[in-house]
Amino acid sequence: MARPRDDRRIVFLGISATGHGGIQAFNRRVAAGLATLDNRVDVAMRADQGTGAFARAALRLLPTADLLLLGHVNLLPLALLHRLVRPGGRRILFAHGIEIWGDPAYRRVRRWEPAMLRGAIDQVAVVSGYSRDRMAEAFGLSAARFTLFPNAVDLPAEPTPPAARRQRLVLAVSRLGAGEREKHLDALIRALPLVPDARLTIVGEGALREELARLAQEVGVGARVDLPGALGAAALAHANATASVFALPLSKEGFGIVYLEAWANGLPVIGSRFGAGGEVIRDGVDGFTVDPADIPSLADRMQRLLDDPSLAQAMAVAGRARVARDYSGPAFVANLRALIGS
Repeated sequence: MARPRDDRRIVFLGISATGHGGIQAFNRRVAAGLATLDNRVDVAMRADQGTGAFARAALRLLPTADLLLLGHVNLLPLALLHRLVRPGGRRILFAHGIEIWGDPAYRRVRRWEPAMLRGAIDQVAVVSGYSRDRMAEAFGLSAARFTLFPNAVDLPAEPTPPAARRQRLVLAVSRLGAGEREKHLDALIRALPLVPDARLTIVGEGALREELARLAQEVGVGARVDLPGALGAAALAHANATASVFALPLSKEGFGIVYLEAWANGLPVIGSRFGAGGEVIRDGVDGFTVDPADIPSLADRMQRLLDDPSLAQAMAVAGRARVARDYSGPAFVANLRALIGS
Protein backbone atom coordinates (compact mmCIF):
# COMPACT_ATOMS: atom_id res chain seq x y z
CA MET A 1 0.00 0.00 0.00
CA ALA A 2 1.42 3.37 -1.03
CA ARG A 3 2.30 5.70 1.79
CA PRO A 4 0.28 8.98 1.80
CA ARG A 5 2.20 12.02 0.68
CA ASP A 6 3.55 14.25 3.44
CA ASP A 7 2.67 17.80 2.40
CA ARG A 8 5.05 19.49 4.81
CA ARG A 9 7.61 21.70 3.12
CA ILE A 10 11.15 21.10 4.35
CA VAL A 11 13.90 23.67 3.86
CA PHE A 12 17.54 22.76 4.47
CA LEU A 13 19.98 25.68 4.71
CA GLY A 14 23.70 25.08 5.17
CA ILE A 15 27.16 26.52 4.66
CA SER A 16 28.38 24.22 1.87
CA ALA A 17 27.84 20.81 0.30
CA THR A 18 30.85 20.82 -2.01
CA GLY A 19 34.47 19.93 -1.23
CA HIS A 20 36.13 17.29 0.92
CA GLY A 21 35.28 18.46 4.44
CA GLY A 22 33.32 16.37 6.88
CA ILE A 23 30.47 18.87 7.25
CA GLN A 24 30.22 19.23 3.46
CA ALA A 25 29.95 15.44 3.08
CA PHE A 26 27.34 15.37 5.86
CA ASN A 27 25.30 18.06 4.11
CA ARG A 28 25.39 16.10 0.85
CA ARG A 29 24.15 13.04 2.68
CA VAL A 30 21.32 15.00 4.32
CA ALA A 31 20.27 16.49 0.97
CA ALA A 32 20.32 13.06 -0.67
CA GLY A 33 18.31 11.59 2.19
CA LEU A 34 15.71 14.35 1.98
CA ALA A 35 15.31 13.64 -1.72
CA THR A 36 14.00 10.17 -0.86
CA LEU A 37 11.17 11.52 1.29
CA ASP A 38 7.57 12.23 0.29
CA ASN A 39 7.96 15.91 1.04
CA ARG A 40 8.50 19.14 -0.81
CA VAL A 41 12.16 19.89 -0.16
CA ASP A 42 14.34 22.93 -0.91
CA VAL A 43 18.08 23.08 -0.26
CA ALA A 44 20.36 26.14 -0.32
CA MET A 45 24.06 26.36 0.59
CA ARG A 46 25.68 29.73 1.28
CA ALA A 47 29.21 29.11 0.01
CA ASP A 48 28.03 27.15 -3.02
CA GLN A 49 25.50 29.71 -4.24
CA GLY A 50 27.22 32.90 -3.11
CA THR A 51 26.13 35.05 -0.17
CA GLY A 52 23.73 37.25 -2.14
CA ALA A 53 21.93 34.41 -3.90
CA PHE A 54 21.79 32.42 -0.66
CA ALA A 55 20.25 35.35 1.24
CA ARG A 56 17.60 35.83 -1.44
CA ALA A 57 16.81 32.11 -1.42
CA ALA A 58 16.55 32.06 2.37
CA LEU A 59 14.19 35.05 2.45
CA ARG A 60 12.01 33.39 -0.18
CA LEU A 61 11.99 29.95 1.43
CA LEU A 62 11.69 30.68 5.14
CA PRO A 63 8.02 31.79 5.08
CA THR A 64 7.12 28.52 3.29
CA ALA A 65 9.03 26.13 5.58
CA ASP A 66 7.05 23.88 7.89
CA LEU A 67 10.36 22.38 8.97
CA LEU A 68 13.66 24.27 8.83
CA LEU A 69 16.92 22.31 8.99
CA LEU A 70 20.03 24.39 9.67
CA GLY A 71 23.41 22.90 8.84
CA HIS A 72 25.63 25.15 10.99
CA VAL A 73 25.45 27.23 14.15
CA ASN A 74 26.60 30.28 12.14
CA LEU A 75 23.17 30.27 10.50
CA LEU A 76 21.35 30.54 13.82
CA PRO A 77 19.83 34.00 13.05
CA LEU A 78 17.85 32.35 10.25
CA ALA A 79 16.11 30.22 12.88
CA LEU A 80 14.96 33.36 14.67
CA LEU A 81 13.74 34.85 11.40
CA HIS A 82 11.88 31.61 10.64
CA ARG A 83 10.23 31.71 14.05
CA LEU A 84 9.01 35.24 13.31
CA VAL A 85 7.65 34.54 9.82
CA ARG A 86 6.48 30.97 10.47
CA PRO A 87 5.69 30.76 14.20
CA GLY A 88 4.02 27.38 13.84
CA GLY A 89 7.04 25.83 12.12
CA ARG A 90 9.70 23.58 13.58
CA ARG A 91 13.46 24.17 13.59
CA ILE A 92 16.31 21.66 13.89
CA LEU A 93 20.03 22.51 14.06
CA PHE A 94 22.67 20.00 12.98
CA ALA A 95 25.75 20.10 15.24
CA HIS A 96 29.05 18.34 14.70
CA GLY A 97 32.26 19.01 16.59
CA ILE A 98 34.55 21.86 17.45
CA GLU A 99 32.29 24.52 15.95
CA ILE A 100 29.84 24.05 18.85
CA TRP A 101 32.23 23.23 21.71
CA GLY A 102 32.82 26.84 22.72
CA ASP A 103 36.55 26.41 22.11
CA PRO A 104 38.00 29.95 21.99
CA ALA A 105 40.87 28.77 19.78
CA TYR A 106 38.36 27.92 17.06
CA ARG A 107 34.98 29.59 17.62
CA ARG A 108 33.77 31.42 20.72
CA VAL A 109 30.12 31.32 21.69
CA ARG A 110 28.68 34.73 20.88
CA ARG A 111 26.88 36.38 23.78
CA TRP A 112 23.51 36.32 22.08
CA GLU A 113 23.67 32.75 20.81
CA PRO A 114 22.59 30.74 23.90
CA ALA A 115 19.36 32.72 24.30
CA MET A 116 18.66 32.64 20.56
CA LEU A 117 19.30 28.92 20.40
CA ARG A 118 16.98 28.21 23.33
CA GLY A 119 14.28 30.45 21.90
CA ALA A 120 14.44 29.57 18.21
CA ILE A 121 15.68 25.96 17.94
CA ASP A 122 13.36 23.11 18.86
CA GLN A 123 15.92 20.33 18.54
CA VAL A 124 19.68 19.93 18.12
CA ALA A 125 20.68 16.87 16.10
CA VAL A 126 24.24 16.14 17.25
CA VAL A 127 26.64 13.51 15.95
CA SER A 128 27.90 12.16 19.28
CA GLY A 129 27.38 12.19 23.01
CA TYR A 130 30.77 13.86 23.41
CA SER A 131 29.76 16.80 21.21
CA ARG A 132 26.37 16.94 22.94
CA ASP A 133 27.97 17.30 26.36
CA ARG A 134 30.44 19.93 25.14
CA MET A 135 27.70 21.96 23.44
CA ALA A 136 25.31 21.64 26.39
CA GLU A 137 27.95 23.15 28.65
CA ALA A 138 29.03 25.87 26.20
CA PHE A 139 25.49 27.03 25.36
CA GLY A 140 23.72 26.25 28.63
CA LEU A 141 21.34 23.71 27.13
CA SER A 142 19.56 20.79 28.76
CA ALA A 143 20.08 17.25 27.51
CA ALA A 144 16.41 17.13 26.49
CA ARG A 145 17.13 19.57 23.65
CA PHE A 146 19.42 17.05 21.88
CA THR A 147 18.92 14.04 19.65
CA LEU A 148 21.89 11.83 18.73
CA PHE A 149 22.20 11.76 14.96
CA PRO A 150 25.43 9.98 13.90
CA ASN A 151 27.30 10.43 10.67
CA ALA A 152 27.59 7.67 8.08
CA VAL A 153 29.86 6.25 5.39
CA ASP A 154 29.26 4.22 2.25
CA LEU A 155 30.22 0.56 2.42
CA PRO A 156 32.53 -0.41 -0.45
CA ALA A 157 32.62 -3.90 -1.92
CA GLU A 158 34.02 -6.68 0.22
CA PRO A 159 37.40 -5.51 1.56
CA THR A 160 40.76 -7.00 0.73
CA PRO A 161 41.25 -10.27 2.66
CA PRO A 162 43.98 -10.26 5.32
CA ALA A 163 46.22 -12.66 3.38
CA ALA A 164 46.44 -10.17 0.50
CA ARG A 165 47.39 -7.22 2.69
CA ARG A 166 50.89 -6.00 3.30
CA GLN A 167 51.88 -7.28 6.70
CA ARG A 168 52.91 -4.94 9.54
CA LEU A 169 51.70 -1.71 7.90
CA VAL A 170 49.89 0.82 10.08
CA LEU A 171 47.86 3.52 8.31
CA ALA A 172 46.78 6.96 9.54
CA VAL A 173 44.77 9.46 7.47
CA SER A 174 44.41 13.05 8.65
CA ARG A 175 44.76 16.69 7.80
CA LEU A 176 48.23 17.81 8.87
CA GLY A 177 47.52 21.47 9.55
CA ALA A 178 49.29 23.33 12.33
CA GLY A 179 46.14 23.09 14.45
CA GLU A 180 45.94 19.29 14.20
CA ARG A 181 48.36 18.42 17.02
CA GLU A 182 45.59 16.92 19.12
CA LYS A 183 45.40 14.06 16.62
CA HIS A 184 48.68 12.87 18.17
CA LEU A 185 50.29 11.64 14.98
CA ASP A 186 53.61 12.20 16.70
CA ALA A 187 52.61 9.48 19.21
CA LEU A 188 52.39 6.94 16.38
CA ILE A 189 55.93 7.79 15.32
CA ARG A 190 57.22 7.65 18.91
CA ALA A 191 55.59 4.23 19.33
CA LEU A 192 57.16 2.78 16.18
CA PRO A 193 60.61 2.00 17.69
CA LEU A 194 58.78 -0.35 20.09
CA VAL A 195 57.12 -2.24 17.22
CA PRO A 196 59.87 -4.12 15.31
CA ASP A 197 59.65 -4.26 11.53
CA ALA A 198 56.38 -2.31 11.40
CA ARG A 199 55.88 0.46 8.87
CA LEU A 200 53.74 3.56 9.27
CA THR A 201 52.06 5.53 6.49
CA ILE A 202 50.56 8.91 7.38
CA VAL A 203 48.37 10.23 4.56
CA GLY A 204 47.67 13.95 4.56
CA GLU A 205 49.05 17.37 3.76
CA GLY A 206 49.81 20.41 5.88
CA ALA A 207 52.34 22.20 8.00
CA LEU A 208 52.93 19.22 10.30
CA ARG A 209 54.14 16.97 7.50
CA GLU A 210 57.76 18.19 7.59
CA GLU A 211 57.74 18.25 11.39
CA LEU A 212 56.61 14.62 11.52
CA ALA A 213 59.29 13.64 8.97
CA ARG A 214 61.96 15.25 11.17
CA LEU A 215 60.61 13.48 14.25
CA ALA A 216 60.77 10.13 12.45
CA GLN A 217 64.45 10.73 11.71
CA GLU A 218 65.15 11.84 15.28
CA VAL A 219 63.70 8.68 16.84
CA GLY A 220 65.42 6.43 14.31
CA VAL A 221 62.46 5.25 12.22
CA GLY A 222 62.75 7.55 9.23
CA ALA A 223 63.12 4.60 6.87
CA ARG A 224 59.92 3.05 8.22
CA VAL A 225 57.64 6.13 8.02
CA ASP A 226 56.03 7.23 4.77
CA LEU A 227 54.43 10.66 4.42
CA PRO A 228 53.07 10.70 0.85
CA GLY A 229 50.95 13.82 1.29
CA ALA A 230 47.33 14.00 0.22
CA LEU A 231 46.20 11.11 -1.99
CA GLY A 232 43.53 10.85 -4.63
CA ALA A 233 40.66 8.43 -4.27
CA ALA A 234 42.37 5.56 -6.09
CA ALA A 235 45.64 5.90 -4.17
CA LEU A 236 43.81 6.19 -0.86
CA ALA A 237 41.79 3.08 -1.67
CA HIS A 238 45.07 1.27 -2.38
CA ALA A 239 46.47 2.42 0.98
CA ASN A 240 43.40 1.08 2.77
CA ALA A 241 43.66 -2.20 0.85
CA THR A 242 47.31 -2.80 1.75
CA ALA A 243 47.38 -1.71 5.40
CA SER A 244 46.83 -4.10 8.30
CA VAL A 245 45.81 -1.61 11.02
CA PHE A 246 44.34 1.91 11.10
CA ALA A 247 45.56 4.09 13.99
CA LEU A 248 44.69 7.67 14.86
CA PRO A 249 44.62 8.50 18.60
CA LEU A 250 42.77 11.84 18.41
CA SER A 251 42.00 13.33 21.80
CA LYS A 252 39.44 15.87 20.55
CA GLU A 253 37.05 14.60 17.91
CA GLY A 254 33.38 15.31 17.38
CA PHE A 255 32.54 11.92 15.93
CA GLY A 256 35.37 9.85 14.46
CA ILE A 257 34.23 9.13 10.91
CA VAL A 258 37.79 8.03 10.05
CA TYR A 259 37.21 4.92 12.15
CA LEU A 260 34.01 4.10 10.24
CA GLU A 261 35.90 4.46 6.96
CA ALA A 262 38.62 2.13 8.24
CA TRP A 263 36.10 -0.49 9.34
CA ALA A 264 34.29 -0.20 6.01
CA ASN A 265 37.60 -0.98 4.34
CA GLY A 266 38.23 -4.05 6.50
CA LEU A 267 40.70 -2.61 9.03
CA PRO A 268 40.79 -2.87 12.82
CA VAL A 269 41.30 0.52 14.48
CA ILE A 270 43.25 2.09 17.31
CA GLY A 271 41.92 5.37 18.67
CA SER A 272 41.93 7.52 21.75
CA ARG A 273 39.82 6.75 24.78
CA PHE A 274 39.10 10.49 24.96
CA GLY A 275 36.63 12.45 22.84
CA ALA A 276 34.17 10.69 20.56
CA GLY A 277 36.73 8.04 19.63
CA GLY A 278 36.14 6.28 22.93
CA GLU A 279 32.41 6.47 22.23
CA VAL A 280 32.54 5.02 18.71
CA ILE A 281 35.19 2.31 19.23
CA ARG A 282 34.28 -0.63 21.46
CA ASP A 283 37.60 -1.37 23.12
CA GLY A 284 38.59 -4.98 22.62
CA VAL A 285 35.67 -5.67 20.25
CA ASP A 286 36.22 -3.71 17.02
CA GLY A 287 39.45 -1.97 17.97
CA PHE A 288 41.49 -0.61 20.85
CA THR A 289 41.36 2.72 22.65
CA VAL A 290 44.39 4.15 24.43
CA ASP A 291 45.64 7.25 26.20
CA PRO A 292 47.64 9.00 23.44
CA ALA A 293 50.22 10.05 26.03
CA ASP A 294 50.88 6.41 26.96
CA ILE A 295 53.33 5.48 24.20
CA PRO A 296 54.07 1.96 25.51
CA SER A 297 50.33 1.12 25.55
CA LEU A 298 49.88 2.49 22.04
CA ALA A 299 52.84 0.42 20.84
CA ASP A 300 51.47 -2.66 22.61
CA ARG A 301 48.11 -2.38 20.82
CA MET A 302 49.82 -1.91 17.47
CA GLN A 303 52.02 -4.93 18.15
CA ARG A 304 49.09 -7.13 19.18
CA LEU A 305 47.12 -6.42 16.02
CA LEU A 306 50.14 -6.84 13.75
CA ASP A 307 51.25 -10.07 15.44
CA ASP A 308 47.78 -11.63 15.55
CA PRO A 309 46.06 -11.44 12.13
CA SER A 310 43.10 -13.47 13.42
CA LEU A 311 42.46 -10.90 16.15
CA ALA A 312 42.83 -8.05 13.66
CA GLN A 313 40.42 -9.76 11.28
CA ALA A 314 37.83 -10.40 14.00
CA MET A 315 37.89 -6.75 15.03
CA ALA A 316 37.69 -5.58 11.42
CA VAL A 317 34.69 -7.83 10.76
CA ALA A 318 32.97 -6.60 13.93
CA GLY A 319 33.59 -3.00 12.94
CA ARG A 320 32.33 -3.44 9.38
CA ALA A 321 29.18 -5.18 10.65
CA ARG A 322 28.56 -2.27 12.99
CA VAL A 323 28.97 0.21 10.15
CA ALA A 324 26.44 -1.74 8.08
CA ARG A 325 23.97 -1.76 10.95
CA ASP A 326 24.38 1.70 12.49
CA TYR A 327 26.45 3.97 10.23
CA SER A 328 25.62 3.09 6.62
CA GLY A 329 23.65 5.11 4.09
CA PRO A 330 20.39 3.24 4.79
CA ALA A 331 20.87 3.70 8.55
CA PHE A 332 21.43 7.43 7.99
CA VAL A 333 18.20 7.76 5.99
CA ALA A 334 16.30 5.82 8.64
CA ASN A 335 17.66 8.15 11.31
CA LEU A 336 16.75 11.17 9.17
CA ARG A 337 13.17 9.95 8.80
CA ALA A 338 12.92 9.45 12.55
CA LEU A 339 14.40 12.90 13.19
CA ILE A 340 11.91 14.77 11.04
CA GLY A 341 9.00 12.52 11.93
CA SER A 342 8.45 11.08 8.47
